[in-house]
Order: sequence, then structure tokens, then C-alpha cells
Amino acid sequence: MSPKFEQSDGKDVPSPFTPYSRNSKKAFLTYSPGKTSFQVGYLGADESTIEGVLQLKYTEEKPIFAKKISLSFVGKEYVFFAGSLEEGQDDIIKEDDESAYFEDEDESRISTHTAKRKFFYNNITIWRSQSKGQYDAIKSLDLPFKFKLPDILPPSISMDKGCGRLYYMLKAVISRRHMNPNSSIKKKVIKVVVPITRYTITPQPEPSRWFIKEDGPAKPHAFGYDVSLTQTTFGPGESIVVPVKLTFHEPQVYFKKLFVGIKEYHELRSDNYETSTKKYIVEETVHANDLPILSGQDNEYFIEVKLNTPSARHLVYSLDSTYLSVYHKLKVKIDLGKAPDIHISKFVKVLNLISEEVLLQHMNLSCKIQNRDRAVKKLSAQFQLQLQITDSKNPNMIYNSRSLFVPTFQTKRASTQAY
Repeated sequence: MSPKFEQSDGKDVPSPFTPYSRNSKKAFLTYSPGKTSFQVGYLGADESTIEGVLQLKYTEEKPIFAKKISLSFVGKEYVFFAGSLEEGQDDIIKEDDESAYFEDEDESRISTHTAKRKFFYNNITIWRSQSKGQYDAIKSLDLPFKFKLPDILPPSISMDKGCGRLYYMLKAVISRRHMNPNSSIKKKVIKVVVPITRYTITPQPEPSRWFIKEDGPAKPHAFGYDVSLTQTTFGPGESIVVPVKLTFHEPQVYFKKLFVGIKEYHELRSDNYETSTKKYIVEETVHANDLPILSGQDNEYFIEVKLNTPSARHLVYSLDSTYLSVYHKLKVKIDLGKAPDIHISKFVKVLNLISEEVLLQHMNLSCKIQNRDRAVKKLSAQFQLQLQITDSKNPNMIYNSRSLFVPTFQTKRASTQAY
């Protein structure tokens, strides 16, 4: 196991890297017509692509001279953390050439650690000059592009104020001839950060249950509980109901409060070190005064605790990567009087869910659009074929569209003049 660090929020600690976009007024990347993002489709649940247009808008007076334009789509993972080793781990510290050390006012050693990797890369050439190795003048040009996304790609995430990131970028490189012959800059680079969303089809219910309850005259436990879940995978903005039944077998034992929450854990790793953070993303507490007691052989409490998961903007979905891990636990804490408290927990998943109905609607809509596009292309091809009618006596003669609608005597006269 790698040595663990306690993160520092000191003002003198460097900030993590933030990816940025770079466009210009004359060369820029845009969405495909009619789209609102570069990502098309539901990655993880269905086929998904990255589509768009590289637009070049130069003038007659000042064109750009280029010989090749390439476009790449890249996925990167990045981790940055700063802090000091947890107590008792100084003896296992390892040499790390990439570490930078700082002395704060308390003279405690703080180090920064970074890890990064490229987990996806795809590159295509979308334009070349007509003559190999020569530079052609480009004034105005629209270059559409399309990348197919592998189904296993993770979503874009940013956590702990940017200290952990999975991000994607589109990068266009124009191999150009600079206006200044003495300039060493031979390439123009345009890049855009592209958010990628991953989807999971809503799974079937996976009931889960914790309980301690004794029936019959012998009841060795002074207290019994029964906690159940109908599912263990949750989505953003979802309402979760956790039924809890508490049974008291001894009169001196009494209920104080019940806590139910989902805790989110973040782990950030470099090649030699690791650190972690944790927080509750949703929680609910129920006190004894808020509960009715049902009459019976034993005192019993029936409680339905309702949790509402945050919106997607305030969530980091469950994932496990080389340098980043995010996982979630549902925690239940029962505080008792005159008896030990009860703490139980279970790993759950928080994912970006999509129902089969919504996905089916999208697929049907996509099929209709594809069929319409195919029909338009077929009709266009048939129309073009009709326009290219060859004269039976002179196969080299092709009539244009206006020739098809002229009166018969004009057609004969035109044919006679052509011979």
C-alpha cells in the first residue's frame, strides 16, 4: 500500500492544472448543424460519437497557406495533491523526483505530487494540399469530422477542486507556412475541452437487507432491527426510501435517533503516494420525539427515511481508474440508550442512469432520421440519374435539367443543331 497523505489547503501550495480551450476568430471548432454538443448518442448504453465541424474563415487578401490539417481526440487522467505524510509514515517515505517541498509557518514539510496519463487517443487527417508537400491557400473551408467512441470510456469528471480529473480534448493542428519566413512556428493549434457523459441503463431491482430479530420466548438480544433496500444503484435527483423497523425487547433500552446517509469517498494516487477525502452527499436524521410507538408485545418503531440524491452537477459518479477512485456507501447509524449503538453500511453505486424507455425513444428517433437521410440521398441520386439522360444516337451528349422540360419541337431542334 502506498504511503497516505493528509491534504493541505495552504495558500502557498500551487494550484492544480486546469485544461483550457483555444480558438480564434478565423479557425474554430463548432458543433454539427442542429446539435448542441460534440457528443452524439448515449455512451455506455448505446453507440456514441464525437461529431463537429472545423471552420476556417480567412479572407481573399490574407488566406492561410497549409499543406495538412489533422484532428485528434484525446482522453487524459490527471491527479494533483499536496500535503504531509500521515503520522507514523515518515519511515516508509519513498524517493519521488517529481515532488516539490515547501516549509510553512509551523515548519512541517508539505510536498506536492502529480500523476497523469493518456488513456485514449485517436487521430485523423481531414485535409491535405493537392500537391504533396506544397502549401495551398485556404480562404473559407468547413471540414466535418466524426470519431466513434469506445463503449468502455469513462465520463468526464472533476473532483476536489480540480485535483482529480478525467477530461477530453479535440485538437486540430494546421501545418502551415508562416507569414514571417524567420518564424519557427510552423503549426496553428486549435483545441476545445469536450465534456463526455456516460450512461447506464437502469438495472433491475437488487433488494438488500440487514436484520437482527429473534422470534419465540428466548430473546437474547435486547434490541432488534430490520433495514431493507429495494435497490443498490442510484442516479442523480433520485428519491430513495429506506424502511427501518426497530424492536425493543428490554424496557431499559430506548431509542435516541436514527441517521441514514450516502457517503462519497475519493481516492487520489500518484505512482508512490495516495490521499483520500470523504463527505456525505445526502443525509437524514430522525429523532425519537418524531416517531410514533405502535402497541404490541414489544415496543416497535416503523420508520421510512427518505433521501434525495443531488443533481448531476453536484455528484461524482462511482468509478475506478488508474489514479482515481470514487465509491459510495449507504450508512445507517442507530443511537440507543442503555445499549451499544448500531452502525451498519453497504457499498452502493451512484451512476448516470437512463431508462430503457428513453433509450428506445432515442433509438427510434435515430432510425427515423437515418431513414429520412437515406431516402433523401436516394431521391437525390435518382434525380441526378434522371438529369443525366444520354442521347440514343450520341451517347456523349448529356442533357441538363432544363432540356427535360422544353417542348418536343424545341428538343428536336436542339438535337438537330447538336448534330
